[in-house]
Amino acid sequence: MLDSIKNFFRQKALRKFISTEPTSILPLSQIKTANVIIDVEEPGFDTLKEDILAWGRATGIEVNIYFFDFRKLGKDELLLTSINTTIIQKELNWFDMPSPSKVGMLFREDSDLFISMISNKDFPIEFVSKCARAKFKIGRYPFEGHAYDMVMTGSEVAELRSDSREIFAAITDFLKKIQ
Repeated sequence: MLDSIKNFFRQKALRKFISTEPTSILPLSQIKTANVIIDVEEPGFDTLKEDILAWGRATGIEVNIYFFDFRKLGKDELLLTSINTTIIQKELNWFDMPSPSKVGMLFREDSDLFISMISNKDFPIEFVSKCARAKFKIGRYPFEGHAYDMVMTGSEVAELRSDSREIFAAITDFLKKIQ
């Protein structure tokens, strides 16, 4: 019962905030700004962050990185990232929608490229991916309703599983090939 009520409010929130920006695949030469979302619990997220920033510098693209950190932090533990660009568990409402004040930059700001490096189907990821305003969206999980223009998935087999750095390298390699 509670799940159906949550789903009702989730769908209502999506209808209210969903981006109406038309999207399509863009060549790298037309991309000037990019917003990227990373999961702090991803192994090697710090290295992935550095890869993304280095790619932005190398291509001349202004990159903004946002973080999802849903770990249970103890009293003495600190966030690994800036509180201004990190969405934490406490900032989700009862049906798991992130606070609009926290994700407002993604919703108000038009960007050329949006990349979600998070490969799960949790509602906060779906919400941000569908509501972010961008001309070209790339993600790792194929949400219902086609949230992305392109989906890059890794292997589901544990010993063959692709890590986020490999996925990001595949994304940037693909972007170089678009004319």
